[in-house]
This record gives sequence, C-alpha cells and structure tokens, in this order.
Amino acid sequence: MGIEYTVIVPIYKVEKYIRKCIDSILAQSFKNFELVLVDDGSPDNCPDICDEYAEKDERIKVVHKKNGGLVSARNAGIAVARGDYICYVDGDDWIREDLLETIYKRAIKDYYPDMIIFGIVKKFLDKDEEILNDMPEGLYGKEVLIKYIYPYMMYDSRKIFCKGLIFPAACNKTYKTKLLKEHYCKEERIRMGEDNAFVYECAWFSNDIYICNEIMYYYNQLNPGAMNHTYDPNRFINNKYLYNYMDNMLSGQNKILDNQLNAFKAYWLIMAIFHEIKSNNSILQAASHVKEQMKQHEPLKYIQFAGLPISAKVFLLFLKLRMYIFVLSFIKIIQKYRK
Repeated sequence: MGIEYTVIVPIYKVEKYIRKCIDSILAQSFKNFELVLVDDGSPDNCPDICDEYAEKDERIKVVHKKNGGLVSARNAGIAVARGDYICYVDGDDWIREDLLETIYKRAIKDYYPDMIIFGIVKKFLDKDEEILNDMPEGLYGKEVLIKYIYPYMMYDSRKIFCKGLIFPAACNKTYKTKLLKEHYCKEERIRMGEDNAFVYECAWFSNDIYICNEIMYYYNQLNPGAMNHTYDPNRFINNKYLYNYMDNMLSGQNKILDNQLNAFKAYWLIMAIFHEIKSNNSILQAASHVKEQMKQHEPLKYIQFAGLPISAKVFLLFLKLRMYIFVLSFIKIIQKYRK
C-alpha cells in the first residue's frame, strides 16, 4: 500500500507555534501519511525542533534550505512528496485530529477527486471567523464546474467585490499530487497572493472537485510576524509578478475566466493602496510612494474597466487621475470608522 497523503509544513520563525502544529498532524486518526517539514532557513530554534520530531517518528522528513520565501519552501516539499495527495499546513496553524480520515472517507475512497475543499476557521484573540464553501457538499464534475463554479470562482458578481466561490487559501484544500506537480506556483518571487497563483489554476485544470462543508483547519491570526500583519513597501512589484504569472497560466483559456482575472487584478491593486495605511508614513509620504510605484510598475495597464462594479471603477478612475492624496485620505477615514 502506498502513502495516501504528504502533509507539507513550510516553517519560518514560528518557534512559538510549531509544536502545536506538528502535534496536531501526528495526532491524526488516519495514520497513512508522511510529514515533510521544510525549514526555510528559520533563524530561531525551529530547525532543531524539526530534527527532534524526525528522530521520534519515521514518517517525518525534514528539508533544511536557505531562506527563499513561502513559495520556495512549498516547492521544496512538493519535490520530495511521495503521497497520492498533498496537504499544506502553515507552521503557525493546526488541524482537526480527523481531517485526513474525514476527507478520505467522504471523498477519496469512492471518488478519488483532483481536489477536496473543506472548511476553515480564522482564530482571532476575541472571536472565531468560520469560512465554509458557498456550495452544497458533494462531488462536482467538470460539466458542473464549467457551468456553476468557474464563472464565479474568483469574483462572484452576485456578492461584494471581490469575493469568489472558491476561498483562495492553499491550506483548506487537498490536491492530487499529479495535479499539483503540474500546476504548482513556479514564480518564487511572489510573496503575497501566492495561494491565488496556483489554487485557481489547480481548480481550473481539475476534472472534479469534492466540497466538504466541515471546519477542519484552524488558521492562526495571532502571529504578529505573519505577512498579513506587517507593512510591505513592495506590494506593487509583488502584484506585477502575480499578474504576469496568472496571465501566463490562465489568460486566454476562456472569456469568463479572463473577466475573473481582470476583477482579481483590480481588487489586488485596490488592496495595495489600502495597504499603504499600514505604514507609519504620513499621507503625503504614502502618496509619494504610491505615485512612484504606479509610475514604475504601471498596474492600470493590466486592468480593463469594463465588467467591474461601479465602486471599483470610481476607485480606479481616481488612481488614473493620480488623486493619490485624496484616495489615501478617504481610506484612512474608512479604516478609522471600521475600527
């Protein structure tokens, strides 16, 4: 009997959380899996902790590598994976003890689908935010995917901008290894949105997807070192890498998919502008940075206004008119009101 799952854990500066993560995987009721711990050049005690666990359990394989970012770490795990399916667990998260068993019994045993998507809960200090699929549980074949899922996969025009039917996290999905090895993210310079870069590609090229509406993954929002908590002045160049990569992998396949990609790019540009408020810069300094980045990377050239909601069109029009101080001032007011 072969290995059913390879669980890949990319690890970087998560010493406080990594034991809970690994323990939740080793406690799985389904035992036929290998665990690949990828130490992405972590400068804390994570490398030693990984080796410590590997000495205790023969299912664990440790990959030590030079720091290259999340995409690089995941790819190093894929390269050594031997399981029929691959799961990702981030080093500061944890999983329900019957995750592997549940998806095996519900989906893999009878259907052997290309992807399985399950529920996730974001764990905040004072609340939990559950994210389930906006689709009934069950198997979705290619014809159903084409008709009901792909037109709303990345951007569901029936909902707020830019929410899609498929939540773009890598960690609440299980991928057939053959599919993932063909459609993993090959652009290792992407540091934000790397999940989007291959999740939608894998979904598009899947012959079938099983939806499991149970919460089985715990997404830790308490790690202050996580990328979503820190300001990154390189969001615009990151978006450029992301746009180019996703265009190369998905554009031209289908008009509906092209429209989805266009909305996705608009959303990521808008979020890059919102992200500037996380910096400690004044509005004038932030506007100067935005002006420089817009000139250097020209994100608007990737985006068509047609098909976007009015709110997005207005926002992008202000950017086109270079009204950066006005836009950032408006965002700051919105953020203050939300808090």
